[in-house]
Amino acid sequence: MPERPTLVMDVMGGDLGVSEMLHGVADFCDVMRGKEFDIVVVHSVGDGIDSLRQQLALQSLDAPTHSVRFEFAPDLVPKEFSSPVDAFKKFPNSSIRRSMEIAKEHKRSVVVSPGTTGLVMTAGLFTLGRVRGIDRPPIGTPLPTHKGDMWFVDGGSNVDCKPVHLHQFAVLAHLFVKTLYGKQNPRIALLSNGTEVYKGNALVREARALIEADPNLNCVGYVEGHSLFDGDVDIMVCDGFLGNVTLKLAEGVGSFMADTMRSTLKRNLFTALAAKLFLGPALRQVRARTDYAQWGGAPLLGLKGNVIICHGRSNALAIRNALKVGYELSRKDLVHEVEEMMAGYSSGLAE
Repeated sequence: MPERPTLVMDVMGGDLGVSEMLHGVADFCDVMRGKEFDIVVVHSVGDGIDSLRQQLALQSLDAPTHSVRFEFAPDLVPKEFSSPVDAFKKFPNSSIRRSMEIAKEHKRSVVVSPGTTGLVMTAGLFTLGRVRGIDRPPIGTPLPTHKGDMWFVDGGSNVDCKPVHLHQFAVLAHLFVKTLYGKQNPRIALLSNGTEVYKGNALVREARALIEADPNLNCVGYVEGHSLFDGDVDIMVCDGFLGNVTLKLAEGVGSFMADTMRSTLKRNLFTALAAKLFLGPALRQVRARTDYAQWGGAPLLGLKGNVIICHGRSNALAIRNALKVGYELSRKDLVHEVEEMMAGYSSGLAE
């Protein structure tokens, strides 16, 4: 009988505090009632944790389908530190490091954390390690489009890349979308300044040649910035510098449009009333479609373990949904799929 998923929830590092993170855990347990899993909540705050456990009914250690247990990690990492590597070494009993160690003990596991991206990445690399043939694990990030969600890599973990790294990103994203969403032949495009084959810089052109030559991948060429939301590609590949700029630009434009619409509709009583009566449901749907909490978090791909990095301001809904993604990743054993595919490359994809 296969081991049931172990979900390791690091509740430290979120802007909204431990209580909000635990509410997300409780909500996850509620919506996943009847599914089999184990949750380990790792925390560095002792005072008040027992009362929160009782308040949220998280003491169901003898539940037939799932269990929730708490583990104390005494090293509290400060909000600011000189570097992620220094923090990882200076605080050996931090919640994120202990979370990774617990996950490593289980074949089907995932770590979910709202902590600093750099520290989560460092802890994952040092503790779990990389899959053989993967040089630089990227962050997979979702973007809403007219035809469903598009995932792009890298969302910000590797700002200086070589063509082979973008090829690796494409392989990892291909397996992620195929395994999690069942798309057998996801369309992959590189972000560029035009769709013509001669466009792009040297990095993009060389990476396209590698991806197009890979029979396992469905490369459809380039995608431009204004076409990202059309939904004509399933995966967009770029380096982490461009990916992070793209992500933050999209977030900024979304916030600007929402604020502009809100202020415009409130300019007079008539438009405010009309918006409330006729546009309310539509606006709520738009807000839900573009809310980061609906995805929960971004997977860090290419490690010998599953890691979901959550936004620092994640609320209970975001944590619940991040745990749901983590549950699917661990249940479907994505890491094994990556290891098998990488083993199929005779010379590997290493630089």
